[in-house]
Amino acid sequence: MSDASFLTRLAHRAVIHITGADARDFLQRVVTNGPQGVVPGRAAASALLTPQGKVLADLIFIDDGEGGLFVDVPQSEAESLLKRFTLYRLRAKAALALRDDLAVAAARGDGVAALEAAALAAAPDPRGPGLGIRAIMPASADVSDDVKDYLAAKAAAFITEMPLDYGPAEVFSTDANHDLLHMIDYRKGCFVGQEVASRMHRKGGVRKRTVYLTGDGAFGSGLGVSAGDTPLGEVLSGGPGFALALVRVDRLEAADGPVTVDGRPVTVRIPGLTA
Repeated sequence: MSDASFLTRLAHRAVIHITGADARDFLQRVVTNGPQGVVPGRAAASALLTPQGKVLADLIFIDDGEGGLFVDVPQSEAESLLKRFTLYRLRAKAALALRDDLAVAAARGDGVAALEAAALAAAPDPRGPGLGIRAIMPASADVSDDVKDYLAAKAAAFITEMPLDYGPAEVFSTDANHDLLHMIDYRKGCFVGQEVASRMHRKGGVRKRTVYLTGDGAFGSGLGVSAGDTPLGEVLSGGPGFALALVRVDRLEAADGPVTVDGRPVTVRIPGLTA
């Protein structure tokens, strides 16, 4: 994993602000990992699923310091999520707003202190230590938009993020490694899509995973991953020398011969199995 420092605005993410006495209670009933344990300095990663168990959006909850929640959401889904959350609210005492005046940012290493100084709220990235801190800051803050090092670190940590890696209702939560990234609480009670997600969890033997690939050259989304004549899956996102790919791990483990992408040999790391 690269240890490069970074401080970057994440333009592919947006902020929904939820306030009120019941802000956390109504979310607890619908998302995969409830926000009840979120306090200043401690965030939580979660997702909203379809009833069929596919991912509508990945979420990060950050305490706003006044009892409310900043919800870090995919920019592409922000308006539809605001409508869904408003529908799920029912009679709960909660107010919701899409905050165009706020932005999501991330920092690691030398960039952490500067982001903490500029942020309204910040916490360690709850999906793993490789991504440093996640923060909500004023959209007007003077922060770089260069995400190159962030994307490399994200991939090396097996972390998928909408809309960079997949779109709404395209993948199951285990496809996106959510069960390995502290994003699903199977013990918390109900959430949308729980029946399907829990059944897949109980069955074990997940057939698809998002894996980390390294090799020569640049990798773009949609490129096929194969072992000999056996198709394994395709690249979700990538950059110079690395990629995230959704593959059939059962076929990968049984493969005889080198794994290739677009004819180029690659090295594969599987989350939970390889360091």
